[in-house]
Amino acid sequence: MAAAPDLRTRNDIRVEFSVEDLRVFRGGKTNQPYAIVGHNPYSGLLTDAWVGGFDTEQEFRAVLEFIIEQFETGGYSYWLVDLRHLNTGFFHSDTWLAETAFPKAIEAGLVREAVVLPPYRGAPPDYDVFGSASAALRKITDGRVRGFTDIAEARKWLFGA
Repeated sequence: MAAAPDLRTRNDIRVEFSVEDLRVFRGGKTNQPYAIVGHNPYSGLLTDAWVGGFDTEQEFRAVLEFIIEQFETGGYSYWLVDLRHLNTGFFHSDTWLAETAFPKAIEAGLVREAVVLPPYRGAPPDYDVFGSASAALRKITDGRVRGFTDIAEARKWLFGA
């Protein structure tokens, strides 16, 4: 019998940012987890850590819409996105991210967003998380969002001057 997957935010993020889990998103026919949203209300941080993949564009957007709702409460200013373990590209939503989701988050109080990218693996577009994230980052030219490959560097920039 296989062990149940760990449904918590990855340990390096929990330790580095003192994050507590807020909500697990499940989808598809198998109801498998695909994203975990965490937070640290003391530092005003929201996180979304992606695991495996989502099945539909609506599942992908549901996570970001939930995060925007959290920003709208007024208790958060920072956002850490962990894409290192996502295996589904999101080219279908890169324009929506840049033109709708990101501006809504800024309007709701976002100060900075750090995106931790997976390594480039040359995957086809439907699975190319690095390419999807890079395309979205190129469309967001605000300066409040930046890509990283290292959690500690993301933390320094996120909470730095």
